[in-house]
Amino acid sequence: PVNALGFHPTYGTFATGGCDGNVIMWDGQNKKRLQLPWKYPSSIASLSFNHTGTTLAIASSYTYEEGQKDHPPDQIFIRSVNEVEVRPRPKQA
Repeated sequence: PVNALGFHPTYGTFATGGCDGNVIMWDGQNKKRLQLPWKYPSSIASLSFNHTGTTLAIASSYTYEEGQKDHPPDQIFIRSVNEVEVRPRPKQA
């Protein structure tokens, strides 16, 4: 399932983060994924773009979806994003 959702401040595209540790950028208008998933060591608990949309903060934290077990430590990742990764694609006919 999706745990986190963050909208790009300029383009209106958005990132989702899930229990599988993947962050995916989406173009909601065209209903398309913009790139292959970015993989992180554990569930994505939260994510957010900065005010210019050039940086994405990602919190990776085990959310106990599989019960108590050994898991990677909680971490925060700061990812620089470029325009190609977040800009919507032209609509195809």
